[in-house]
Amino acid sequence: MNADNFPILSGMGAVLLLLKKGGVREPHWHPNASELGYCITGNAKMTIFMTNARHVTFTINPGQLIFIPRGYWHDIENIGKEEAKFVIVYDNERPEDLGITGSVGSMSARVLDRIFGTKPPGFFDQLNYKSSQDVIVGAKPADFSSSSRIEVPNTDTNSYKYSLGSIIPQIQTSGGTAALGTATFFPILSGLALFLIRLKPSGIVEPHTHPNAAELNYVVNGKVRFTVFGPSGEVESSEIGKGQVFFVPSGYFHYLENPDNVNGSDIASFFNNESPEFIGVAGGLSAYSNEVLGSTFNKDPKFFSSLPRLDKDVFIASGTG
Repeated sequence: MNADNFPILSGMGAVLLLLKKGGVREPHWHPNASELGYCITGNAKMTIFMTNARHVTFTINPGQLIFIPRGYWHDIENIGKEEAKFVIVYDNERPEDLGITGSVGSMSARVLDRIFGTKPPGFFDQLNYKSSQDVIVGAKPADFSSSSRIEVPNTDTNSYKYSLGSIIPQIQTSGGTAALGTATFFPILSGLALFLIRLKPSGIVEPHTHPNAAELNYVVNGKVRFTVFGPSGEVESSEIGKGQVFFVPSGYFHYLENPDNVNGSDIASFFNNESPEFIGVAGGLSAYSNEVLGSTFNKDPKFFSSLPRLDKDVFIASGTG
């Protein structure tokens, strides 16, 4: 999903990655974008290769976030028995992708053999891979033996992974919860963040704006009704379900609601800023005098004496009571 097939996108792009059992997303990198991935289902393994020939290998489980800085090489390998499902978001509306297969295929075997110090006929002569097209997603050979697996050390504390789904949500209200994957809690983040929002039946995310970030929402489970208000007076409202997305440009006024009064809903809200700001309507209206509000809404200022003054963000409200 990029600005070519979803033109409203600005500063954000995304992919939904599904890896079957044994599937491998080839080692690759993004020259113009950092990446923030959220694991929905499955068990995977990743190696990130970075500057000064350093690398880190770790496992990924449902509910975990993974951040890859711009240009760092990385893969994803499904090491479980079920399909692995990831939502991956970039801080560019047209993320570029370069893979290890096309890169090796575009180079001379003679040059590569010299780099690795092998004499003709060398390794790359015998590999004989001459395509400049990336494989993107490959599969392990059918006779792949589990005994050949490299044991992955327990690196749950590595700086590129954050177990967002298993923390106690920082925001808890009568209408739902929000677990915050921001730079405050996941310090390596740069240019991307995620709120994992769980709305109770009829729960409502307070109408608000993000002055410093656009927002891309993916419905993990349930239903969501959203309304977005733009600067030309346009209002867009729609109800979407599991697997669907909606985008909110930076600074646009919007809210989310669970229209189901029986079942909850889960939303992964991605932002193109590692520390997205939140300005809510409750505190916003409360900040202004009765006289200002009366003039603005063409009402007697006394009318606003009954408005509850809330010097805080509500964030998530109950849709009942």
